[in-house]
Amino acid sequence: MKTEQKTFTKDEYETHGEWMFDYGKCTAYRDLLKTDIVWCVSMSDKNWNLDTILFGDGNLKNISFVNKILTDEKDSEGNYIQEYIMVTAKDATVKEIWLAAERSYKIAKEEFEDWHSFLEIIEFKNNKIYSFFGS
Repeated sequence: MKTEQKTFTKDEYETHGEWMFDYGKCTAYRDLLKTDIVWCVSMSDKNWNLDTILFGDGNLKNISFVNKILTDEKDSEGNYIQEYIMVTAKDATVKEIWLAAERSYKIAKEEFEDWHSFLEIIEFKNNKIYSFFGS
């Protein structure tokens, strides 16, 4: 009995192939760095790697990385209370930002039971890296 091999159309590959390649790259780097964080940041340079500089010209050092979370506690108006976890990224490379995200995630998980491990957005403003984590 012969098993038929699935082939992909050009449209299928263009729709899904690039995403699958990026996911594989992110998974490999995640394993290499031994992190719980999943890198889901949309990268404009498709040839990025852990040494890719995301902000500035490579001279930025010791950058504050901000992880804003919502706690389970509410204020007097019934809104969830926000907390800010601040750690430091050694520089603006993917690797150091990823490792800073990992440290902030571990603090959020331990102190506030936050489970959001998908780093989806990073933005540099006012000499800080602001992040958004999803789940």
